Amino acid sequence: MHTHSNDGEAILNGVPVTALSGVYWGPLAPFEAKDAHDELLKTIEGRVGAELMTATVYDRKSGAKCGRYDVAVNASSGDGCGMYRSIMLEPSTGEIHDLATPPLWYQYKDPQDVVAKVHKFLVDMKFFENLDAFVYHVLTRAEAEAKGQVH
Repeated sequence: MHTHSNDGEAILNGVPVTALSGVYWGPLAPFEAKDAHDELLKTIEGRVGAELMTATVYDRKSGAKCGRYDVAVNASSGDGCGMYRSIMLEPSTGEIHDLATPPLWYQYKDPQDVVAKVHKFLVDMKFFENLDAFVYHVLTRAEAEAKGQVH
């Protein structure tokens, strides 16, 4: 990951990581724990009856897939948590990066409500407009952890 010298845009192996024009997502579908992000699994550990669901996220302008919302809901308690997740492949190394926001907890009406609340939180904090900064932060932190420089 490098920072472009002219405008500060994040570059990952020569490919710019740019802000999205807005996103929308498809219907939620069940998925298995083996496909869940480690942080989502940690946050639901010990919660009996949590159901996992995911929705693919698309860029509003281009229609391109740009990530997913993963949620875990517990119907008996009315608690649900969700996270935005994107898988990035570095073409030059073949290395895959599973980038995810921290899981956010909410009371919910239905699983789609969890997605809507996570999305609103991310929009309010201008996450998608600053996606390049998020990617840069996550990848440089991962590199530092791999070198033992972050505790």
